[in-house]
Amino acid sequence: MEKIVYDANFCIMTDFFRMTGGKWKSVILYLIRKDINRFSLLMDAMPTISKKVLTQQLREMEQDGLLIRDVLVAKAPMVVVYHLTDKGKSLRQLIDGIIEWNKHYF
Repeated sequence: MEKIVYDANFCIMTDFFRMTGGKWKSVILYLIRKDINRFSLLMDAMPTISKKVLTQQLREMEQDGLLIRDVLVAKAPMVVVYHLTDKGKSLRQLIDGIIEWNKHYF
């Protein structure tokens, strides 16, 4: 019988959950899809997230290619809008499926 060796460092699911997992990333993806795509709007929609955590999550998602940060006005006060990339948009069906699964079982 062949021994199965699992290495979480080289796992598709580990990569997926690193990019989309945690408390906030799926919520951020959902909200940006609904045009809640400015920092202040995201803060209002998620009142228990801190500015530091939201900034960190947005930066990570941008680095992972899920979001684009678009600076509309470069001088103070800056106007920044976040948009989903094609990679981020491709998660829509998956997120909708998770929402439906949650409605069904919870």
